[in-house]
Amino acid sequence: MNASPFAARAAYAGAAMFVVLLVLFSMLGAGPPSTPMLIGMGVIGAAAHLVLMPVVAAMPAPQWARAAGYGWLVIDTMLNVASVNGLDPGIAGALRLGGHASSALWMATAAHNSTGAVRAIGWPLAVVLMIHAFAAPWAPAWVVFPPFVTIPVWLVLVGRLMPARSA
Repeated sequence: MNASPFAARAAYAGAAMFVVLLVLFSMLGAGPPSTPMLIGMGVIGAAAHLVLMPVVAAMPAPQWARAAGYGWLVIDTMLNVASVNGLDPGIAGALRLGGHASSALWMATAAHNSTGAVRAIGWPLAVVLMIHAFAAPWAPAWVVFPPFVTIPVWLVLVGRLMPARSA
């Protein structure tokens, strides 16, 4: 793995921002978010994805899998910005699921090429994200929460693995 302390810190920062997003999503009521909440969620969502660029670069995966990881980060960043600028939430959600299929491919490959908890948690996380990407219209709304709670956990484990792998 081409890890660096910077990539490890990026993994931790991404995990922290995903936790903030989870808290913000839990604060949403039945209606659309207020303008300040929408902007805050858009900025934090975009930052949570952009900060993971060095993590994708550092994880042990072939170039084609890294391309899938970068694709996920770019797609979700674009959709966060587009949502702040008025993109219909239904369209944004459907497109985001396509990006999550790409993230699942990268996560599965990076997990497969890792060890320990990064592999043990990363593989099931990737499988659930891929299934959700295709089954979302038929799945209950709560189904999305277990994988999105697991993403920050996985990112912390990835960050912990990086310094050990680069030594």
